Parts: sequence; structure tokens; C-alpha cells
Amino acid sequence: MKVFLLSIVLFFTCTASAQNGVQTLPTGKYETVTKTTESKWEKGDIILLDGNKYKLSTTSEEGDYRFSHTAQRIFFTSGPLKGLFAKTSLNKNSPVIVLPVAENDQIGFKLSAEVWCYYRR
Repeated sequence: MKVFLLSIVLFFTCTASAQNGVQTLPTGKYETVTKTTESKWEKGDIILLDGNKYKLSTTSEEGDYRFSHTAQRIFFTSGPLKGLFAKTSLNKNSPVIVLPVAENDQIGFKLSAEVWCYYRR
């Protein structure tokens, strides 16, 4: 009986904590800001388009992306950000795309600072 009750408590705890992450990434503009200098990222803003497509505000080249709500990651599979490590988070109940320095350095992308991309519709 104790094992059963413990299992139920753990199930509801895990379910409740899993719902705190980003469930969907809405299409639209994600304004980029570097965390150390609070300035715009030199590559521009990320614009998520319909059909799992994206582009940067500084170029017309489009690419594909995939979002995993279980991993809280966005995978850029083609285009100008192909292979870039990106995770998602919430900021005041609004989705944010985070481009961390350490993970991207490991795979060869040199970022001057962590970049946060805030959803602006």
C-alpha cells in the first residue's frame, strides 16, 4: 500500500513539474538580446514562420526547425542556425529561446555572450 501511495504522489509531482515548461513555440518574432551587454545580437532577431520554418531578420535565407517540448529544446535542422544549441524557457509566462555559450562553444559556434530571444508576436 505504501508503494502504491508513493507511486501516485511521484506521478502527480512529475506531471505537475513537466507542465511548467514551454508547451508550444508560437510563430512570430523573437527579439534577441545578449545577456552581458543587453544589446541586440549581431545576427538579428529570430522569426519563426508557419510550417516549422524560420529566418533571421538580417537575412532572407530560411531554414527548418523542430521543437521538442519534452526536451525543452529547439533544433535548427537547416539554414543559418543549423546545428546551433538552443533551449527554451518561460519568462513571465511567455516563451523564450536561449542560446547558451558553453554548449555552443563545445560544438564550434562562438557566441560572445548568452543570447535570450524574447517572443514579441
